[in-house]
Amino acid sequence: MMTQCSQCGSSEIIPDLFLAGETYPALRPAVVVMADPKKPSDSVSVGFRVAVCGSCGHAELYTVGNKELLEAHKKGWKSVINK
Repeated sequence: MMTQCSQCGSSEIIPDLFLAGETYPALRPAVVVMADPKKPSDSVSVGFRVAVCGSCGHAELYTVGNKELLEAHKKGWKSVINK
C-alpha cells in the first residue's frame, strides 16, 4: 500500500478508499478470472482500492485479493468479459 507519494514524496496519504462505479453500490470495478467461462462458479473476483495523496492528488490503485488472483493466474485462468 502507498505510504509515500511516488510523484511528490509526501506522506500525506489517504489510504484504503473504495473505488465505485457510477451505479454504486450495484457495480464496482473488478478484475474477474475464470477457469472456464461456461462455469462462472470457478472464478476469482478482485475489487480495487485506492490510495490518494492529500498533497498533490496522485492516486494509485491496488487490490486486496492479489494472492488469490496470482494463484488463479498460475492455474491458467483467464480474464473474461461477460456480455
